[in-house]
Amino acid sequence: MSNRNFLVSGFNKTGQNNLDNQGGLVGPDNDPVINDLVTTFNSPGTFNRTATTCKLLVVAGGGGAATKSGGGGAGGVRYFASHPLPASSVPVSVGSGGAGDGPFPYTNSSGGGSTFGSATPIAATGGGRGGNRPYPPGQNTNPRGPGEPGGSGGGGGRGFQNTPTPNNGPGSGNAGGYNPPEGNPGGTGNPDPSAGGGGGGGYSQAGVGGEDIGSQGGDGLEVTNLFPSDIGKLEDDGGYWVGGGGGGTGPNPQVGGKGGGGKTGNNPGVDGVDGTGGGAGTQYSNPGGAGGDGIVVVSEAGAGPSSSSGMWTLKAQYTAIIDGNWPS
Repeated sequence: MSNRNFLVSGFNKTGQNNLDNQGGLVGPDNDPVINDLVTTFNSPGTFNRTATTCKLLVVAGGGGAATKSGGGGAGGVRYFASHPLPASSVPVSVGSGGAGDGPFPYTNSSGGGSTFGSATPIAATGGGRGGNRPYPPGQNTNPRGPGEPGGSGGGGGRGFQNTPTPNNGPGSGNAGGYNPPEGNPGGTGNPDPSAGGGGGGGYSQAGVGGEDIGSQGGDGLEVTNLFPSDIGKLEDDGGYWVGGGGGGTGPNPQVGGKGGGGKTGNNPGVDGVDGTGGGAGTQYSNPGGAGGDGIVVVSEAGAGPSSSSGMWTLKAQYTAIIDGNWPS
């Protein structure tokens, strides 16, 4: 009889273990799945490549909301389905969300920018702050009424105490001038003191103009099928989103845009969600919220660990049964 080797449950005919003493296989011999290698940055850092190309998402920080006025714009969103990676290490910066507003003086601010790379970085612009209502007479001559430009623009301000807003325009979006655009403008504020401020712009939608009941922020980018489920905010539609604008103030609660945009209401404005670049929501009687921090995600195709859905070694099966993890 020849001494030709062949696989029988992980051992060859001569008794040599071909599976590193794992005890053989259980289940169908499926082809292994080569997973993507996903690297997420929630703060500044350095990226070193494993592959030569990647899917790349760069999201800047969202804008802060104004007290009783305009919602914050979402941070700019830049997505690339295939982006070349340099052989050298890559610096990464992640923008913080803009500050929320107190009563007086107004201090809300736009979000910070995010970048990937050094010489010619992929950059996203921070979301614009929401526009403010006028100061009470004699307190300040700077109305800060318009929303600030940004990746997505802040919503325009509303009037206050019988004083119409002198300039209630929204902040413009796509401040970086990119193609495709990184965001949209905010909504125009209503100059009527009894009405509402504009909603902040989102990646895929402009903010809604100031209405008597409040104004919704624009929706962002759905990333459900682009990256793992821990990227972005899980919204009511079951999808994960980034880059939503914050709601503008009004007597009734208004939701922020899908993608971490803060909502409004009679409580303090809701902050944008960190890791989404969501713009902050404002409110009707309390300070406005802060913008959500940005994020940078690098996904290298086929550079992650391999897996197989149906193949178990006997050793792994035994361990899973003892630990109570063996599938029924």
